[in-house]
Amino acid sequence: MKRVLLALLLLLLIGGGAAWYWQSQLIGTAGRWYLGRIASRENASGTLDERRRILAQMNRYLLMPPPADAQVPELFDLVTQLSSRIATGEISLNWAAYIYTTYQRDMIQQRPDGLPRRSSDEVGAQLARYVEFFHIQKRPDQRGVTVSDLMGTGDDVISLDEIKEAERTGKQIDLRNRGAK
Repeated sequence: MKRVLLALLLLLLIGGGAAWYWQSQLIGTAGRWYLGRIASRENASGTLDERRRILAQMNRYLLMPPPADAQVPELFDLVTQLSSRIATGEISLNWAAYIYTTYQRDMIQQRPDGLPRRSSDEVGAQLARYVEFFHIQKRPDQRGVTVSDLMGTGDDVISLDEIKEAERTGKQIDLRNRGAK
């Protein structure tokens, strides 16, 4: 019994260490799965409510009006495809915003009614063309999304005391590496 418990404990430690090491990939996979479940559930019911809400929030962050309902399913497929690549750091948030806004702009210009709608595979192929065309590569210093990023540990926040101290001493606050470990 002791050997079984020891083996189980060792297995849990190794599994936990592996999960911690590959947490960005796990977060990316979970995000893609979650968004895919939303899309498949709404495709089955014929609604756009949750996808529309998510994309409206994203467009609000990008200072854009919400997308037309005809564009929502395809844009949501793009966001689903981008999610795991953002989580692993393969595509930075800046590049993801550029790709998303470019894709949406092209949709409005070329297919304002969203027809013909691209399949998820075609959206993925277009994303791959963007990555290849712009030579988007993961920067060596770019880490992926971690659990602490999702939990909001606050290590990327500048306190008022830090600002006052920098002002008093004339020291510059380096914002480029805030939150980087």
